[in-house]
Amino acid sequence: MLNINKCLTFGVAISLALILSGCNNVKSSEVISQNVSTYEYSDMTCSQLEGEMVFLNNAANSAGNVVDKKNSSAKGKNAAAFILFWPALFLIDDNSSEAQQYARLKGEYEAVQRTHRKNEC
Repeated sequence: MLNINKCLTFGVAISLALILSGCNNVKSSEVISQNVSTYEYSDMTCSQLEGEMVFLNNAANSAGNVVDKKNSSAKGKNAAAFILFWPALFLIDDNSSEAQQYARLKGEYEAVQRTHRKNEC
Protein backbone atom coordinates (compact mmCIF):
# COMPACT_ATOMS: atom_id res chain seq x y z
CA MET A 1 0.00 0.00 0.00
CA LEU A 2 2.90 2.32 0.72
CA ASN A 3 4.21 2.08 -2.85
CA ILE A 4 0.82 3.03 -4.28
CA ASN A 5 0.67 6.14 -2.07
CA LYS A 6 4.18 7.17 -3.14
CA CYS A 7 3.27 6.71 -6.80
CA LEU A 8 0.07 8.70 -6.41
CA THR A 9 1.90 11.50 -4.59
CA PHE A 10 4.58 11.56 -7.27
CA GLY A 11 1.95 11.59 -10.04
CA VAL A 12 0.05 14.45 -8.43
CA ALA A 13 3.27 16.44 -7.94
CA ILE A 14 4.27 15.99 -11.58
CA SER A 15 0.79 16.90 -12.83
CA LEU A 16 0.76 20.02 -10.69
CA ALA A 17 4.23 20.98 -11.91
CA LEU A 18 3.15 20.61 -15.54
CA ILE A 19 0.05 22.67 -15.00
CA LEU A 20 1.93 25.44 -13.21
CA SER A 21 4.82 25.53 -15.65
CA GLY A 22 2.62 26.07 -18.67
CA CYS A 23 0.41 28.80 -17.23
CA ASN A 24 2.09 31.82 -18.79
CA ASN A 25 3.23 30.48 -22.14
CA VAL A 26 1.05 31.65 -25.00
CA LYS A 27 1.17 31.63 -28.78
CA SER A 28 1.16 34.95 -30.62
CA SER A 29 -2.29 34.16 -32.00
CA GLU A 30 -3.60 34.08 -28.41
CA VAL A 31 -2.26 37.53 -27.46
CA ILE A 32 -4.91 40.23 -27.22
CA SER A 33 -3.84 43.74 -28.15
CA GLN A 34 -3.71 46.39 -25.46
CA ASN A 35 -6.04 49.34 -25.73
CA VAL A 36 -3.90 52.32 -26.79
CA SER A 37 -5.11 55.90 -27.11
CA THR A 38 -5.03 57.58 -30.52
CA TYR A 39 -4.00 60.88 -28.89
CA GLU A 40 -0.30 60.30 -29.60
CA TYR A 41 -1.01 60.00 -33.33
CA SER A 42 -3.69 62.68 -33.75
CA ASP A 43 -1.33 65.39 -35.06
CA MET A 44 0.39 63.18 -37.64
CA THR A 45 -0.11 63.57 -41.37
CA CYS A 46 -1.38 60.71 -43.51
CA SER A 47 2.12 59.88 -44.76
CA GLN A 48 3.49 59.91 -41.21
CA LEU A 49 0.69 57.61 -40.09
CA GLU A 50 1.39 55.23 -42.96
CA GLY A 51 5.08 55.18 -42.08
CA GLU A 52 4.21 54.48 -38.45
CA MET A 53 1.91 51.65 -39.51
CA VAL A 54 4.72 50.03 -41.52
CA PHE A 55 7.13 50.38 -38.59
CA LEU A 56 4.66 49.02 -36.02
CA ASN A 57 3.59 46.17 -38.30
CA ASN A 58 7.22 45.07 -38.74
CA ALA A 59 7.92 45.42 -35.01
CA ALA A 60 4.77 43.49 -34.10
CA ASN A 61 5.62 40.69 -36.54
CA SER A 62 9.09 40.39 -35.02
CA ALA A 63 7.69 40.40 -31.49
CA GLY A 64 5.11 37.78 -32.46
CA ASN A 65 7.86 35.54 -33.81
CA VAL A 66 9.77 35.87 -30.52
CA VAL A 67 6.62 34.95 -28.56
CA ASP A 68 6.11 31.85 -30.71
CA LYS A 69 9.78 30.77 -30.55
CA LYS A 70 9.88 31.15 -26.78
CA ASN A 71 6.58 29.26 -26.46
CA SER A 72 7.92 26.42 -28.61
CA SER A 73 11.18 26.33 -26.68
CA ALA A 74 9.35 26.21 -23.36
CA LYS A 75 7.24 23.27 -24.54
CA GLY A 76 10.38 21.34 -25.45
CA LYS A 77 11.99 22.18 -22.13
CA ASN A 78 8.84 21.12 -20.29
CA ALA A 79 8.87 17.74 -22.01
CA ALA A 80 12.57 17.22 -21.29
CA ALA A 81 12.20 18.33 -17.68
CA PHE A 82 9.20 16.06 -17.20
CA ILE A 83 11.15 13.07 -18.47
CA LEU A 84 14.51 13.82 -16.90
CA PHE A 85 14.03 15.92 -13.77
CA TRP A 86 10.54 17.17 -12.96
CA PRO A 87 11.57 19.79 -10.31
CA ALA A 88 13.22 21.71 -13.15
CA LEU A 89 9.73 22.52 -14.43
CA PHE A 90 9.54 25.27 -11.81
CA LEU A 91 12.66 26.95 -13.24
CA ILE A 92 11.56 27.19 -16.88
CA ASP A 93 11.07 30.78 -18.02
CA ASP A 94 7.77 31.77 -19.62
CA ASN A 95 7.14 34.20 -22.44
CA SER A 96 4.86 36.62 -20.57
CA SER A 97 7.11 39.69 -20.95
CA GLU A 98 7.43 39.10 -24.69
CA ALA A 99 3.67 38.61 -24.96
CA GLN A 100 3.09 41.91 -23.12
CA GLN A 101 5.39 43.74 -25.53
CA TYR A 102 3.63 42.13 -28.47
CA ALA A 103 0.22 43.14 -27.07
CA ARG A 104 1.42 46.74 -26.72
CA LEU A 105 2.71 46.85 -30.32
CA LYS A 106 -0.55 45.39 -31.61
CA GLY A 107 -2.46 48.04 -29.66
CA GLU A 108 -0.31 50.86 -31.02
CA TYR A 109 -0.77 49.57 -34.56
CA GLU A 110 -4.54 49.53 -34.10
CA ALA A 111 -4.46 53.07 -32.67
CA VAL A 112 -2.58 54.30 -35.74
CA GLN A 113 -5.08 52.52 -37.99
CA ARG A 114 -8.00 54.19 -36.19
CA THR A 115 -6.36 57.61 -36.55
CA HIS A 116 -5.64 56.88 -40.23
CA ARG A 117 -9.33 56.09 -40.82
CA LYS A 118 -10.49 59.05 -38.72
CA ASN A 119 -8.33 61.44 -40.80
CA GLU A 120 -9.82 59.90 -43.97
CA CYS A 121 -6.40 59.10 -45.43
